Amino acid sequence: MNQHYDVLDPATLDVVGQAPEHSPADVDRMVERASAAMRPWAQEHATRMDALRQCAQAIRQDVDELATLMSREQGKPLAEARGEFLVGAGMLDYYADLDWERTTPLPDRDGRRVRVDRLPVGVTGTITPWNFPISLLLVKLAPALTAGCTVVSKPSPTTPLSTIALVERMARHLPEGVLQCATSSDRTVNVALAQHPRVRKISFTGSTDVGTRILAQAAPTVKRVTMELGGNDPAIVLPDADPRFTSEALVRSAFRNAGQVCMAVKRVYVPKDHVDELVEAMAVAAQRFVIGQGIQPSTTMGPMHNASQLRTVQELVEQALASGGRRVVGGGRGCDLPGHFMAPTIITGLDDEAALVREEQFGAALPVVAYDDVEELTSRLNQQEWGLGASVWSPDLERARSVAEDIEAGTVWINQHTRVEQDAPFGGWRQSGVGRERGVWGLEHYLETRVVSERPHCLP
Repeated sequence: MNQHYDVLDPATLDVVGQAPEHSPADVDRMVERASAAMRPWAQEHATRMDALRQCAQAIRQDVDELATLMSREQGKPLAEARGEFLVGAGMLDYYADLDWERTTPLPDRDGRRVRVDRLPVGVTGTITPWNFPISLLLVKLAPALTAGCTVVSKPSPTTPLSTIALVERMARHLPEGVLQCATSSDRTVNVALAQHPRVRKISFTGSTDVGTRILAQAAPTVKRVTMELGGNDPAIVLPDADPRFTSEALVRSAFRNAGQVCMAVKRVYVPKDHVDELVEAMAVAAQRFVIGQGIQPSTTMGPMHNASQLRTVQELVEQALASGGRRVVGGGRGCDLPGHFMAPTIITGLDDEAALVREEQFGAALPVVAYDDVEELTSRLNQQEWGLGASVWSPDLERARSVAEDIEAGTVWINQHTRVEQDAPFGGWRQSGVGRERGVWGLEHYLETRVVSERPHCLP
């Protein structure tokens, strides 16, 4: 019988529930069941699409219960947790309705017929992080199940309960073995999935450091991999940007989910002569957050998710202040609860060499950096290792588009940041990722192509 481990509420540090401590042997059994389920699941496209729609409806039916569980184990406000499940249900419906060619005939030639088939890549392992445990899972599950793959899902050790609850509800509408969940308090299950010879694809979202290790573990069996990795998204404010509009939008993006969003604004670049005005407006916006436990109706920003992440961000802020940075707002906890709280913090007076600017802080601290020349700035940013997203801010759309054209990143927003679309590809350049998710681009990563070429069985 499996052991279990405690899952804690990051706001109160109370035990929310327990999750199974699965082992590599458990993974072997799950992969065996997933392999047995593959062929019948892959053969009936219409049946699969009906099942996806039923799964989406099951999520909507229980969304309040599911959102409360996620808010308690992850920390985010209840409305955001609810939205995460509903976005995920929408992703299932999107792929269920997606029109894609499973077989493409090529023109006949020399009396021969040639076609290209698209077939499921096989048993898939999904490895997902704690910041968006459900939406980042369903963006993988929906195309994988649409393609005809079977899936073993591995959630973060600290947010397994909402994933378990989701998989239980979806599994009621799926054949046995099609979707399973493996949990553990460490990374042994990650390694077991990445190394397993019968797992043919790994889809991972998380830090670049962990992603590169999983890539190395998957390499000996030459698995397909999709990696949505770290980001250190810059927001480039042009001189004519409206301070109030820009500051409100930047702060909403930067401190959503306590700053724990891979594609959030992580650093703001402002023309030197406009820094003070914009920072003052950002400070006003940042102080409007109501900090507390996510399940409380008044809360608009919850805690950071764990003690380690809070400590990392605090250390980056301390280093920034020690090197000449100025704290404009923040610095306290913003809440009397015992959890991992940090009030939204904005720091100015830094350059690209400061660790708070150079590294992905992934928390409730935001550096604002002055610049002189936007062309020099974009050139400098393109030489750095990150390339997940970026944004440009200006009422002059022609000028903003011109700057956006020079940015090397998976997504470039203009006068917005963090918005993603169901039908547009999402992923990063350079060390921010491998492959794309969402839309038809996401589906292609779960398909293999097979060419069938035939000729008559007779002499010419």
